[in-house]
Amino acid sequence: MHRRRVVELATMSVVTLSVAGCTNEPAGTEGGEDHAGAGGGNETSEEEEDEPANEPDGQKFTGANVGIVDDVSLRGGLTIIDATHQGDDEFGVRLIPEDGDGFLFADSSGSYAGQTAWHTPGGTYELSVVADGDWEVIVQQPRDTSGDRPPVSIAGEGNEVHGPFEFGGRHWPSGDYEGEEIGVNVLSASDTSRTFVFHQGSITNPTAFDFDGVGYLEVKSDGEWSIEID
Repeated sequence: MHRRRVVELATMSVVTLSVAGCTNEPAGTEGGEDHAGAGGGNETSEEEEDEPANEPDGQKFTGANVGIVDDVSLRGGLTIIDATHQGDDEFGVRLIPEDGDGFLFADSSGSYAGQTAWHTPGGTYELSVVADGDWEVIVQQPRDTSGDRPPVSIAGEGNEVHGPFEFGGRHWPSGDYEGEEIGVNVLSASDTSRTFVFHQGSITNPTAFDFDGVGYLEVKSDGEWSIEID
């Protein structure tokens, strides 16, 4: 991927937030709190019990027009970006390491709202945003160890990431979509594996796929879609 340098910086704000998993909705901005019990001890809230102990806090960045954010720290592993753009022209979001070409998370034109995912090495990154309007980028690094088990039935539009799901062996997918393109993959929450599910050329006759463990379904499409996995 070509690294694009920009010189006009947007006015940006940065927020650190607690995130537990990702769906087609933006991450919440509040984590659980410790509450003192009647006996004087600490009682952990239900939200804290559900959040993996080794999951990094989410990071939210907002701005307008072209912008660069330096020193974005990633622990390494599954990284999900939830991005929105309110503009008419090009919109692109990249995470660029100090010694590489980077990862393209959004490449669109006009208004945009969606999620995409990559497995990224740990380190310090530059967040590069090309836009012509207001934008928001939420960086999430889920580390779930459990999730909902198939059967899975989801529907959406455009680019979305759903999960976590706990897969166990061989699964049979099916789906439908409106538009010209669709691609569906399962991304592991614990390693760097990515398993193909189907695309526009195989959606009418998809084959079974094998995946064991906790993963997220990443859907990339230019229209509405529905997916079922047994």
